[in-house]
Amino acid sequence: MTRPVPPHLSAAELASEASELIRSAGLATRDGGRPGLLHPADAAEAVGALAGLTAHLPELLDQLASFLSSEQAAGRIGPGTAVADSGFDAVRAARDAREQLYEAGRTAALLSATVSAAAAVLAPLGAARASGGPAASPHV
Repeated sequence: MTRPVPPHLSAAELASEASELIRSAGLATRDGGRPGLLHPADAAEAVGALAGLTAHLPELLDQLASFLSSEQAAGRIGPGTAVADSGFDAVRAARDAREQLYEAGRTAALLSATVSAAAAVLAPLGAARASGGPAASPHV
């Protein structure tokens, strides 16, 4: 199920929407959360979709870090960017966030590889459902 993405949403709004959808998917897999998981093929398809999602995380995290770097280089993040009298150091915060985002990107790449491996192992369950094989029988 691919829905068109509204072109007017910001990166923050899109990330927020993705977060809410993942939270909802988690709720749908809890006991009584039907129709979240009715067949083993549902798990295979969900893991496949998560493989696609996680594949995009490293690039997004790196782009966010690069954006902060370019904004600082352009002078839009500097000593004067602090909230008045708060003691907040915008330059340090941007530097620390960049380091954390780059590290998160490396971790996300490992996550992506691991989820993709799981999706590959489970792919036959989804194929069995499509062909009407044993995965088509729901548990009760």
